[in-house]
Amino acid sequence: MSQYILIFVNTVGVMAVCTILYGMMQRRIQSALLRRAGIGLALGCGGILIMAQPIVLSPGFQADSRGAFVGMAAAFGGPVAAVIAVALTVAARVVIGGNGVGAGAMVIAATAAGALVWWSKTGDTRKRTWAEWLSIILVCIAPSALALFAVAGNMWLTSFFLSGVIGLIVLIFGKMLETEQRRGQRERELTKEATTDCLTGLPNRRSLENYAQKLEQEKATGVLFMLVDVDHFKKINDEYGHAVGDIVLQGIGSAIRGTVRDTDFAARVGGEEFAIIVRTTSGDAGHLVAERFRKALRVSYGSDQQTRISVGGFFFDREAFDYAKAYQRADQALYGSKVKGRDRVTFFREHQERLQLAS
Repeated sequence: MSQYILIFVNTVGVMAVCTILYGMMQRRIQSALLRRAGIGLALGCGGILIMAQPIVLSPGFQADSRGAFVGMAAAFGGPVAAVIAVALTVAARVVIGGNGVGAGAMVIAATAAGALVWWSKTGDTRKRTWAEWLSIILVCIAPSALALFAVAGNMWLTSFFLSGVIGLIVLIFGKMLETEQRRGQRERELTKEATTDCLTGLPNRRSLENYAQKLEQEKATGVLFMLVDVDHFKKINDEYGHAVGDIVLQGIGSAIRGTVRDTDFAARVGGEEFAIIVRTTSGDAGHLVAERFRKALRVSYGSDQQTRISVGGFFFDREAFDYAKAYQRADQALYGSKVKGRDRVTFFREHQERLQLAS
């Protein structure tokens, strides 16, 4: 009986650690793929720890509650987490060795497969019903219970104990994971709302400042900073109404998303003004990029009208990126585009040269 108590306490401890890790991943990791990989790694390692303190049924055969951890990995992390958790626990079972390796691996795989079916039916964000919880408990218990009765059919106490532990883990552990999952989802949504412009779906000024701060910290060079402004936007609002103006801004946001590369960054900084940061090799290449954006951001409105776009840019060649300087000089260059008739690209150096000639 003392062995059973130790196994139960060990299982509860591992479950608590896994729940803490799961909650941290839900709150701090934005990428769904990375979160699911992390879930598989955490719960797979949890299953390995559980296998380190088994009930030995006969030479080479052991019983433990690894199925609960593998099942929860699949149920809360989908295929990615399931593959990782199965790979880890099967590898550990092979290392442990004995005649029961094949049966142990089959139990792990069957549990994961059943939990994946459950995951596909219930989704991975909503609150589950009690009937759904009962079904996942049975899914996780069944492979282990069948293997136990096949190997040690006369060890009723062991069979019922492990089935009960697995069922209890799945229910309590699952409820805890579900709570952390929903809390993490809400926190990610709040973070996204705080850093995203609600009209265009682009990052907002706060996100721009955070990204610029990272560039400053790494002393980045070869960076082009552009300010993009919609020409005569007030006239669009006055003649067609603010609803059309919003549609125009949404269209420009969509065009920006379709034009930026993975290495670029774009944000709406306010009103009809957008900022775009591009890594490029030279000022000449930057000019080509700026022209590409100017043409790509022409959005149709009204019956036959199209927006016109003015761009101001500043390129950091060998000089380390400085956000305040970038914004100030790109803004001056944008003013130069407006003065020269709009619908054009002006870089700060060109603007300065024109001012010197004019003086």
